[in-house]
Amino acid sequence: MPEPQPKESPKKKSPQRRRQVYAFLGILFSFMVLLSVASYSSADQANGDISVWDLWKVMTPDESLQAQADRTQNLLGLLGAVLSNWLINSTIGYAVIVLPFLGLAWSWFALRRKELHRLMLATNYVLAIALLFSALMGSVRMLGDEPFLAVEWSGVVGEFASNALYKLIGLTGSFLLILGLLGVVLTLLVDLDIQQTYERLQEWFRNFRIWIEEKREAARIAAEAKRMEERKVAPRPVQIKRGAEEAPAPTVTARKPLQRSEPPRQDSPVPVPGAADEPESALPSPSGEDDLPLEILERVEEDEVNFDERQGVEDVEEEIDYVFPSVELLDVARASEEVDEEELKGNAELLRSKLADFGVDIESVSVTPGPVVTLYEIVPATGVKISRIENLQDDIALALKAKGIRIIAPIPGKGTVGVEIPNHNPALVTIRGVINSAKFRDSKGFLPLAMGKTITGEVFIDDLAKMPHLLIAGSTGSGKSVGINTILASLIYRLHPSDVKFIIIDPKKIELSLYSKLRKHFLAVSPDLDEEIITTPTNSVMVLKSVEIEMEKRYDRLAAAGVRNIADYNEKVKGGRLHDTETIKHRKLPYLVIIIDELADLMITAAKEVEEPIARLAQLARAVGIHLVLATQRPSVDVITGVIKANFPARVAYQVATKIDSRTILDMNGAEQLLGNGDLLYFPPGSPKPVRIQNAFISTEEVERLTNHIAKQKGYSNPYKLPSAFEKKKAGAVGGDGSRDELFEEAAKIVVRHQQGSVSLLQRRLKVGYSRAARLVDELESAGIVGPFDGSKAREVLVETDAELETILRNI
Repeated sequence: MPEPQPKESPKKKSPQRRRQVYAFLGILFSFMVLLSVASYSSADQANGDISVWDLWKVMTPDESLQAQADRTQNLLGLLGAVLSNWLINSTIGYAVIVLPFLGLAWSWFALRRKELHRLMLATNYVLAIALLFSALMGSVRMLGDEPFLAVEWSGVVGEFASNALYKLIGLTGSFLLILGLLGVVLTLLVDLDIQQTYERLQEWFRNFRIWIEEKREAARIAAEAKRMEERKVAPRPVQIKRGAEEAPAPTVTARKPLQRSEPPRQDSPVPVPGAADEPESALPSPSGEDDLPLEILERVEEDEVNFDERQGVEDVEEEIDYVFPSVELLDVARASEEVDEEELKGNAELLRSKLADFGVDIESVSVTPGPVVTLYEIVPATGVKISRIENLQDDIALALKAKGIRIIAPIPGKGTVGVEIPNHNPALVTIRGVINSAKFRDSKGFLPLAMGKTITGEVFIDDLAKMPHLLIAGSTGSGKSVGINTILASLIYRLHPSDVKFIIIDPKKIELSLYSKLRKHFLAVSPDLDEEIITTPTNSVMVLKSVEIEMEKRYDRLAAAGVRNIADYNEKVKGGRLHDTETIKHRKLPYLVIIIDELADLMITAAKEVEEPIARLAQLARAVGIHLVLATQRPSVDVITGVIKANFPARVAYQVATKIDSRTILDMNGAEQLLGNGDLLYFPPGSPKPVRIQNAFISTEEVERLTNHIAKQKGYSNPYKLPSAFEKKKAGAVGGDGSRDELFEEAAKIVVRHQQGSVSLLQRRLKVGYSRAARLVDELESAGIVGPFDGSKAREVLVETDAELETILRNI
C-alpha cells in the first residue's frame, strides 16, 4: 500500500499566499492610479488646496466640500483629483503615466514568480526616459516669450531641471543634451544595435539606388525594343567563300528566328538541349545540292515577373510577422550583348570544314546561342558513325581555338549530334533574373531550386523534394560555393520559415557563416551543441545522429496519422483531421535540408561515423521531408564512396581536373571540359544524359543583404530544435541482453579522470580481462563519453569534467 504523501504545512503556504495578496493589492492600486492620472482635468486644479484630512469631511454635511465633489471630473472623484493633481503638477508632469504601468508590471511579475532582474533594468530605463521627457517639455516651454505648453507637460521637476540646464549650457545645449540622452536610453531599452541600424539605413539607400537604376534600364530596353521594331527587315542570304581547291561554296542562310517554345512542364523539369522548336529546313532536301543549310535559332529569353507579388502562407502554430525578402535586395543584371551572327556562321563553317578534313560529312547545322555556351546541332551524312565525331573533340577545339568543347552524341530524342562551343563574350546569369522569372514563381515543387539557365538561355528549375538528395562536386574556384548559396537563397525566397529548416555543416567555417543570423527563422539546431553552423567533425556526427532520431520520430507520426509522406501529413494537420494522443502531438512538420559544404574534410577525420548516418538518411529520409545536399572539391572514391553514391541519384558536376573525377561523380566524361565560373552538368534522376547549366550567380554582398533583411525581423521564440543525440544512445549504451555492465559508471569516471580512453587503462584499474574492458569502451563510445577507434592511439575523451559526466549518466 503506497504511503500517503505529506501535505504541505500552512507555514510553507503562508509566504506564497502573502505574496499573492500583495500582488493583487498592487495591481488594484496601480489600476486606480492609472484611472486617476488618465482622467486628469485642469478644471480639477481648484481641488489642489484640499488636504487628505479634508477628504474625511465628505462624510459630514459640509456643503462647500460636497459642491466641489459634484464639480469634479475625475473618474475617482475628489481623491482621484487630488492624487492626479499632485502627481502631474508636483512631480514630472504627464510623464508620470509610466508609474502605474510599472506598478502593474511589478505586481504581475511578483504574482507569476518571474525573474525580476530584467524588469529592474527596464524600470530604470523607463524612469530615466520619463525624467528626460519632463525636462524636454520644460525646455520647450521656454521657447518664445510666453510658454505655449501648460505646466502639466513638465511638472515641477521638469521646470527645475530645464531652468538649471538653461542657466548652465543655454537652451540649444539643453535640447542637444536631453535629446542625446534620450537616444542613448532608448537604445539601451530596446537593445538596439547602432551598427546594425546604420547598416539598415545603408541597405535602404542602396536598394533605392538599385530601384532607380532598374527603372532606367527598363526604360532603355523599352526604347531599344521600339527602335528595333521600327527597323525590322528581312534577313539576307550570306555567301561564305572557301578555298579554290574545295567544292563550290555553300549558301549559308540566316533565317528569321523561330517563336519560342512553351516552357517545359513541372513534371518534366529537364529540358533537352536544342529541343525548343525543330528547325523547319535544317534537314537537307533530297535534291543532292552542295548547300549547307545553317539556321540560327533565337536564344530563349524568359519573361520576367514581379516575384514580390506572390501569395502568402497559411497560419502556423506560432505566428510571426514575416516579410518575404524582395528581389530589390539583389543586384540588377547587366544588359546582355547581342549575339554576333558572323561569329556563329564562322564557327559553323570551321566545324564543317574540320569534320570534312577527317572524312566526316554533315548535311545541316542549326545553332542555338546561349548565355555562356552555343550549341551547334549537326546532322551527320548517311553512313557516318557517331563515334568518329566523338573522337575528334580535341581536333575541333584546336581548330576553333576554343577553351574546351563538349560533344553530345546523340542529343536525346533527336537525330542530331550536339557540339557545345564556348562564347567569346559570355553573359552573366544572375540569381535575380532567375528568381524573377515566371517559371520560378509559378513552380509547383515543394522545394524549388533556381539552378540557372541552360545553353538555350532557358531558366532551369528543379524540385529537391523529387531528387530527393543532391551530390555536388567540383574543383576549387569552379563555382561550387556560389551554387550552394544559390540553393539556399532560392529556398529562402520561395518558402516561409515554417516550411523549411536548414542544418548547415561548414567545416571550412567561413563559406556559410552568414546564415548563422537566421537561427530563429530558418535554422534547426541540436540541443547538445552550442553553434548554429556546425564546423567540427565531432559536432557533425552529433547533429547527424540527432537528425536520425528526428527521422524516426517523424516516421512514428506518419504511421500514427496513416499517411505515406510529409505532404499528406501536413495536409491532414492543416485540415484538422488529426487528434493528439498521449505520446504524439500533431503539428505541421517543416522540410529539413541538410547542407554539407565539404564532405571530404569529414570523411578524412571520421569516415565511418559520417558515412553511416548519411547513408541511412539518404535511404529512408525522403518520405519524412529530410533531404541532403553534399558538396566536395575532391570527388575521389574514398570521399564519394559506393554507399553514398548509390543513394544520391541526382548529381551536379562543376569543372573537375581529370576524366577520372568526372566519371566518379557522373559515371561519364565531360565535367573536365567545363569552363568553371558556374558552368555545370546536372544529372537528374532517370535522365540518360546530363544537362549543361550556367549556375545563377549570387555575390557575398547579396547574401549579406538577404540574411540581414530576415535577421532584423522578429523570429520564433525558440529555434527549431532537433532531438538530443543521447536519446538514441540510451539504447546503444547497454549490452546485448538489454543491461549495461555493472562497472560502466566506474569505468566512465576513470576515463574522464585520466582523460584517456584505452582498454589497457580499464584492465589495470578495474582488474578485468581484455574482452570485458573492450566491451566497456564500446559502451562508453555509444554513450558519447569517448570517441571512435583511432588505430593505435587511445580514444579521445569527449567529456572534460565530472559535472558533464553526471549529466550524461543521468540522461542515459
